[in-house]
Amino acid sequence: MPAPRKFEPHYRRIIADIRERIASGEWPPGHKLPSTKALAEMYEVGSQSTVRQAITILIETGELYGHQGLGVFVAGRGATASEG
Repeated sequence: MPAPRKFEPHYRRIIADIRERIASGEWPPGHKLPSTKALAEMYEVGSQSTVRQAITILIETGELYGHQGLGVFVAGRGATASEG
């Protein structure tokens, strides 16, 4: 019998995937992330607040940054919102 799968909160799964996309270069510094609604659909979570929780953590760790009215962007050397 296979070992039971350990539960991982949705926001942690989202964080891990965003980090993987950044590390692989799929989302380079300055890249604008999709809207929280689009991300919620992409990650198949019922609530945009789950996506916001993940984004908030990644902003707090300096991996993303937000600009009011413009969106959320991948942080990095010299990354600015105008690059996206």
